[in-house]
Amino acid sequence: MDSSIPITDRIWHTSFAESPIGMAITDLQTGLYVEANEVYCNWLGRKREEVVGKTTIDLGIYSNLADRDLILSKLKTDGFVLNFEVPLLTKTNETVTILFSGKIVENGRYLLSAGQNITVLKEKEKLANALQKELKLSKDLFESVFRLNPAAVSLSNAETGRYDDVNEAYCRLIGFSREEIIGKTSHELNIWITKLDRARLLAEVQKKGWSTGMEASVRTKTGEIRHVVSGNTILNHDGRSTLLAILIDITESKQNKEALEFAVKERTKELNRILEDLQKTQDQLILSEKMATLGQLVASVAHEINNPLAAISAFSEQLQNRLGDFGTRLIEIRKCMEKYSDKDALEIIRWITELFQVKPKTYSFSETRKIKKNLESLFTTANIDSPYDLADRIVDLGVSDYILENTNFVEKLKNTPLLSIILNELNALRSIESIRLAVERTSKIVYSLKNYGRMDRGSAKIQTNIIDTIETVLTLYQNKMKSGIECIRLYNANPVIMGYPDELIQIWTNLIYNSLQAMRFKGKLTVQVEETNTDVEVSIKDDGPGIPLNMQKRIFEPFYTTKEKGEGTGLGLGIVKQSVEERHKGQIRLFSEPGQTVFIVSIPKL
Repeated sequence: MDSSIPITDRIWHTSFAESPIGMAITDLQTGLYVEANEVYCNWLGRKREEVVGKTTIDLGIYSNLADRDLILSKLKTDGFVLNFEVPLLTKTNETVTILFSGKIVENGRYLLSAGQNITVLKEKEKLANALQKELKLSKDLFESVFRLNPAAVSLSNAETGRYDDVNEAYCRLIGFSREEIIGKTSHELNIWITKLDRARLLAEVQKKGWSTGMEASVRTKTGEIRHVVSGNTILNHDGRSTLLAILIDITESKQNKEALEFAVKERTKELNRILEDLQKTQDQLILSEKMATLGQLVASVAHEINNPLAAISAFSEQLQNRLGDFGTRLIEIRKCMEKYSDKDALEIIRWITELFQVKPKTYSFSETRKIKKNLESLFTTANIDSPYDLADRIVDLGVSDYILENTNFVEKLKNTPLLSIILNELNALRSIESIRLAVERTSKIVYSLKNYGRMDRGSAKIQTNIIDTIETVLTLYQNKMKSGIECIRLYNANPVIMGYPDELIQIWTNLIYNSLQAMRFKGKLTVQVEETNTDVEVSIKDDGPGIPLNMQKRIFEPFYTTKEKGEGTGLGLGIVKQSVEERHKGQIRLFSEPGQTVFIVSIPKL
């Protein structure tokens, strides 16, 4: 190229303006910018005409003038600067970190500058350091809770049963030193009085992954028998499955029935609190490790899982307390049934069996008042004590219709506590049903999190259910949506295509979260699935403010964003477009106007 052509013309001729790297030319004699491309100007938050003809001093872009002096010194000494990190100030006084390189050209007349904006990388580096500190803090906390716990705590290999570690309270309980315990099994130490206790505990833990409130008897080194209540759970400790066991000594409280009932209740609460603290510590370790990849989702998922777990814990405690009083209820039932003939007793048992099979029914407010009055009148006429309370309990249990349809049994149950006992047992059944629903909810969330967390960019397409991938994302965002988002699912088909499931999950994540942010988490989100002979069409619509027409033209450009700094999932619409069109051979379209935005993704089924 002719060197007589001015440098700015030659640089523009070599796609200077279109370069994805920030570039600028400075006159070394005057210090004035001769030229700067769009990327460079964007760093500074200024237009080209605001930069050209100004110096760095005029613009005040250096947050530390010592950086400028150091760059100039390197240029004078070496003639170039390579990969120098320098913080610069934008027009709005924000700081961006630039990886700067520069070289003196044209016999020392000009400085050709180039660089990359590494602000996001620096922030991620800072976040990673913070996460490492948090992880260490969580591990220290776990160790402290374990060592200083007043309850006897042990960690053992879930497969072999050999002890990995025990705290001082555990040693005091069974009378062995820590050195005598580590590496041994409870069988080798002859701790269990009967094999039944240990088998019962293991069966419970293997079935549910945890157990709590189970009583057992253990033998100390000296042969003394101690009675304990235990709590157990399976943890992932040091990369393998580990059984965490907590034993609380209740020997003294076993001496009389009243003391035992009180102690079990109070110590079970203590055990639950201890288990909760340890489980939270374990959750913090897992959360710290996943935060870097799952970001905002983890907090939402943790909250979603805690709700059903809290329900399970509450209902389980109710059932535990009730089962502990089973003997007393048997005596009461026996006394009640002695008053009936064999025929009446069989009729009552049949009626109870049918009652327990009735599907619970809910009523409107006005219906509830009417039904309660009918039930109260029925019990009053039958001369049954506490008619209002009984009516209220029956309505809550959802079996009002069955009671009113079988009034002949009410007369048979008066003057005995049998009806109250039946309702108590029915309430226990409702608690079990609530636990089952909570478990199903938790399982769905865990399944969705597992699908989302895999994120393995496969090399081959597999059969993929479109709705399953969408539901994975909606499940994980449910906590963010439930306080202000109405989510409408219009699944007019249930298509299975050949695709990349992990990339599809990423696509729906970006589009759905974009919609939620646009609506500021208040509004209506509509997800619709349609199917033709050749294609599957997914549309995601929100009633946010819409996207201006000038932004719509650039919305699919790589790394282009309309969001504020720090928002978004980090998956640009440019990458979404690439996955849809290049990886899945489909098409993505955008329709937006004030009050509505729709993204439509069409993917071939084959």
